[in-house]
Amino acid sequence: MKEIKSKEEFFKFIAPKKPIIIVFSTHGCSTCVPVKQKIETNFKDLPTANVYLDEVKELSGELAIFNVPTVCIFLEGRELFRFVRVFSMDEIREKINRVMEYL
Repeated sequence: MKEIKSKEEFFKFIAPKKPIIIVFSTHGCSTCVPVKQKIETNFKDLPTANVYLDEVKELSGELAIFNVPTVCIFLEGRELFRFVRVFSMDEIREKINRVMEYL
């Protein structure tokens, strides 16, 4: 899983024409670590990245992310789906499959 360190790097990473999974977390979030591990394990076939919102603070306001962990699926620079705090990998997989049907 790639660590994104700047707003510019983030927008470049989410631009491709394939689904991208981003985990938004903070350094003090104990539930974020297993979420990141599960995303990495379950979605090896997709680009994934983590953004520490306490390092790239401007993204939390710009993307209206108020809770962590937040997992978002992006395609061509646009957010398609968002999962906040409590969700399953099956829910994420179902949304990824829906996106893949249209590519």
